[in-house]
Amino acid sequence: MRKRMLPRIMLVMIAAALLVAGCSGGGGKPSNTGTKESNSGASTQPPSNDKEEVIVLKYATTADTAARQSTKDLMALVEQKLKNVKLEPLIIPGEGTEWNQKVTISLMAGDEMDIIYQNATTYQKFATANLLEPLDSYIAADGYDIEKIYGSSISKYMDQIYMLPAFRDVHVTMYNKDLFDKAEVPYPDNATWTWEKYTEAAKAITNEKEGIYGSYMLDWDNYFMLSARQKQVPEYKADGTSNYDDPAFAESMKFFGDLGNELKVQPDMISFKSKKMPWDSFLTSGTIGQFVVGHWALQTAMDKNLYPRDWKLGLAIMPQVDEGGKAVMGIMGGYSIASTSKHKQEAYEALKVLAENQWTLPGIVPARVDLSDDEINQIFQPMADAFKDDGITIEELKAAILDPSLQIVNEKIVGPGMSKITSLISSEGELYASKQRTLEQTMAELKKKADEAIKEDQSTK
Repeated sequence: MRKRMLPRIMLVMIAAALLVAGCSGGGGKPSNTGTKESNSGASTQPPSNDKEEVIVLKYATTADTAARQSTKDLMALVEQKLKNVKLEPLIIPGEGTEWNQKVTISLMAGDEMDIIYQNATTYQKFATANLLEPLDSYIAADGYDIEKIYGSSISKYMDQIYMLPAFRDVHVTMYNKDLFDKAEVPYPDNATWTWEKYTEAAKAITNEKEGIYGSYMLDWDNYFMLSARQKQVPEYKADGTSNYDDPAFAESMKFFGDLGNELKVQPDMISFKSKKMPWDSFLTSGTIGQFVVGHWALQTAMDKNLYPRDWKLGLAIMPQVDEGGKAVMGIMGGYSIASTSKHKQEAYEALKVLAENQWTLPGIVPARVDLSDDEINQIFQPMADAFKDDGITIEELKAAILDPSLQIVNEKIVGPGMSKITSLISSEGELYASKQRTLEQTMAELKKKADEAIKEDQSTK
């Protein structure tokens, strides 16, 4: 049973406010390629009746993601494990924020869908609007030992489980070795890699006449808050109001704006917006030195058919505020059942397959905690094989993505008003980065509007 039901007018308000940044949306990031069987203990038993009618589940995703072989391989896992269940893509237009907004409106209109990719932030927003099916009753009836399989990766909201976690995603530095070599800049050293060194490298690599930029970061909300979140500065005060008057957030905002406006080591916000520069320019152009992004982008780079390259790729940890730091932004990804599903039991079985087995596809940092050391090592072998020509080794992959000393901090704000605040960070940040507001005006507006969003959110409970 749900603990509360929101009035319909509030659901409409939530739908209007449900703006999620690019990292969050329904398969907006690619899944992974390849297959292999898991040797671990957890398993999903397929139905024994071979004559049973095949149930087709609708998997909400984008057109771009649905077309990828990696997504087809992911959906094939379900058909392999559950003989009477298969997934088919339900194409919903848009990417990132727009995609999530359209999914929300579609669900509230009663449109049928079964499975939705979620992350630790988006699933809470959808759950608040009663657009996801709570999983607790299915788990209890099944006797499913989620604590043994997923441990601390399990996340609850309103004392209920709405998502089975499949993988973690952490930010890394992808860099163009050829451009580093051309500029005679040493490759990043994980032990000493900082934002200061990132900036120095970006300045050395940038060549305006040749159209070469040393850095490339987009308009995603998390970029505006990089160092503050790495420092784990609270985004809420003890009294429940926002904390955006803390100087750490202004420092983060200024650093991002300066990359394009003052240092000119990446496209400025006006150019980025007016030219509609795509997120994957780092991979397609060969004229960008560095790209700080979730390691999901490595999975994209593995697809040499879509992204052929004549230059070598390098990998390092996310730049740190201080030398020797290990704080990297990250997020948990998994799968949820849509409230409009007509096949909820079958969707639950498919969720288990996806959550238990997606790590068997290349590039995944698993949410599972019950895998053996050999299985964890095997995770990176396909990626190392794909990047053999780049010289990226298993040890480099583990160091940047799965080193036990990495301190993963949430790349998204989670708390009262988070939907609206996420959008505010982007909109207010863009006004500052495009020189329409001063830094002081920007932070004052963000603080004021974030407080209003928190108050509005709390008033509905």
